[in-house]
Amino acid sequence: MISSLVLSKDAQGARVASTSTSTSTTTDDTRGDATASTAASTTARTTTGDTAPVTTQNPTHGSTADSSTAVGTADGATDHSVGTTDRPSTDGPATPARAPRAGSAKAATAPPRLTTTVPAEYVHRAALAEVFLTGCEKTGPETYVLTGQWPRAHTFFTTLDGRHDHLQACETLRQTGIYLAHAEHGIPLGHHFVMQDMTVTTHPEHLTIGSTPTNLTLHTTLSRPTRSPQFTIAFTITNPQDQTLATGHGHFTCISPAVYRRMRSAGNPDNTTDPTTHTLKALVHTPTNQDPYVFGRVDSRDLVLAPTHQPRTYLLNAHPEHPVLFDHDGDHLPGMVLIEAARQATHPHPPTTQLTHTHTTFHHYVELTTPTTVVTTPPTHTHNTTTHTVTSHQNDRPTHTTTLIHTRL
Repeated sequence: MISSLVLSKDAQGARVASTSTSTSTTTDDTRGDATASTAASTTARTTTGDTAPVTTQNPTHGSTADSSTAVGTADGATDHSVGTTDRPSTDGPATPARAPRAGSAKAATAPPRLTTTVPAEYVHRAALAEVFLTGCEKTGPETYVLTGQWPRAHTFFTTLDGRHDHLQACETLRQTGIYLAHAEHGIPLGHHFVMQDMTVTTHPEHLTIGSTPTNLTLHTTLSRPTRSPQFTIAFTITNPQDQTLATGHGHFTCISPAVYRRMRSAGNPDNTTDPTTHTLKALVHTPTNQDPYVFGRVDSRDLVLAPTHQPRTYLLNAHPEHPVLFDHDGDHLPGMVLIEAARQATHPHPPTTQLTHTHTTFHHYVELTTPTTVVTTPPTHTHNTTTHTVTSHQNDRPTHTTTLIHTRL
């Protein structure tokens, strides 16, 4: 039986150390286990049905969990869960040397600690380059310490002043909640994750990109009432210098494919076409030839807004082939697209300020085939902050609201 999908850093170090005196055959078997477990997780995602129990592997502790309980629980989700859905060398110290065995002349040298990402399927990403988590250790009934890494350069999560992006912290919160729900609570691959709200605060003074990737420690709490599909997450991200990079919290719901289809159809009564049959091919993008710097971007493909004749009003105009915003297919616009739209709608902000806080509430799904307007309120100011509120609408109904705070450094 496959024992684990992924090991935490400490578990990896212990496992390699424990087999340091084994033959090469043992090492090959270990590698085979990891490869087989990854294949198993992919198979579970593609074959999950609405009623059949699915056994998922726990990549933190190596135990298995029968997810039929989670499926039954999720089937009880109600319509109030509507929001936005997700479908699916280090700079730290080396591992200390092992203590010498009785009678040995000297201590054996421990192997270096190895780093890899958690399974991409467990954070609902297709590209491994977009996975920011590297390991997890459970420290209490609802508490975890995860590790992660932000790269020195990213094709989308970039700023103009050499700092890590605020939205990268938002994406890390999203990945953390999804990962823990799968790995620690047995939510089957194939279930839908409905995000209701997300709040993230970053500290730009600690986000400067250095000469190596930024290694992360995420002190996380994930709570869930017994047998409930509702989850509450909170985390604090620190760097190896123990500086706080970001804090955040949010609420999301996990629901089965059958419940998701019923909920989506009930929430879209005026549409004669089942919205769950739509793919990103239904999303219409109109080239606008705008200067990306007007919206605080460097690459024109990152633009998600088109101007209108109304002040502070835009049309949502994301490109469906964007490799990060649309890493995988879906039947509605992802929440990260909406947060990025809010950021672009509030640019330019005062030049000496940085985006430090976003609070987003997702009211309804943003359909791919319905025009979406994005409206921002006039900013309010204090002696060192500027605050905007941005709301998207479809058919005159609000679909999401984001409040953004830019802080003077």
